[in-house]
Parts: sequence; C-alpha cells; structure tokens
Amino acid sequence: MLEKAGLPVDVRLANGSIEVALGKHRVTFPAAKADEGANWLAACVVMHYPESEMAKLWVMLATVAGGAIPFGSS
Repeated sequence: MLEKAGLPVDVRLANGSIEVALGKHRVTFPAAKADEGANWLAACVVMHYPESEMAKLWVMLATVAGGAIPFGSS
C-alpha cells in the first residue's frame, strides 16, 4: 500500500535486526520485535504523510472507534 502510494518506504532484515525507514526517518528493532517496527511505520506515516491513503484509513478507524486508536492495538 505504501509503495503503491509512492511513499519512500524500506524494510530490511539483517543480523537479527529489522531496519524500517520512511523517507529520512529510520529506526532499527530486534527482529523478534518486528511488530514494533510495523507500529513505528504506521505512526510515522500518519505523522509525516497525513494525506496518504494509509493515514486517512487510520484516522477513519480512529473516528469510528470514538477516538484515537493506539498504534499496536488489535
């Protein structure tokens, strides 16, 4: 979804770590905590690319839920 929207996303696995990047924003997590990388990426999209389809979807879900949906919730 992010690549299709033209957002500069990159995810790499190396040496037991997962590196997640969105444009100039980068972070590294232990591979065992890949879910934290996904949460970081979602939050980064909402903050830095609010006009993206993913950010709009997140805001719509939060609205339907009656407020903010914390990243990492299921």
